[in-house]
Amino acid sequence: VLGPLVTDVAPGYDHITSAIGAALAAEAGAAMLCYVTPKEHLGLPNREDVKQGVIAYKIAAHAADLARHRKGSRDRDDALSRARFAFDWNEQFRLSLDPETARSYHDETLPQDTFKSAHFCSMCGPKYCSMKITEDIRKMADQGELSELLTIEPAGQKA
Repeated sequence: VLGPLVTDVAPGYDHITSAIGAALAAEAGAAMLCYVTPKEHLGLPNREDVKQGVIAYKIAAHAADLARHRKGSRDRDDALSRARFAFDWNEQFRLSLDPETARSYHDETLPQDTFKSAHFCSMCGPKYCSMKITEDIRKMADQGELSELLTIEPAGQKA
């Protein structure tokens, strides 16, 4: 299938609207997806437009494989999730569909090599990173520093 566009209100983003339609078509059994570029119906695509279209369709095909529970389709996702939780940035880049872009986006904010082993990202920082907080709590529990977990009662209720 080529597309189909799920909406016509996003000229310049047809690679996204068509990738949504492509994921649905592939989930329903379409065997071949033909990518659409951001310039669809607007102009002739350049190399970057083709790259954006191909990446969008790789995501669409992968999403369809996940939805269809195809054997092995979750392996890469699971590996990347483990790398993300372990703050293994280089493995995250390696496993991504577009390693060059992932590394580039990371390096825009945290370019120094020391941040390739940082246990946080630039979005939340070290203080608010949920994965870092979870890691710290697990370490505390392993060291016996957590004797009990406190529960927070919903507002208006007394313990």
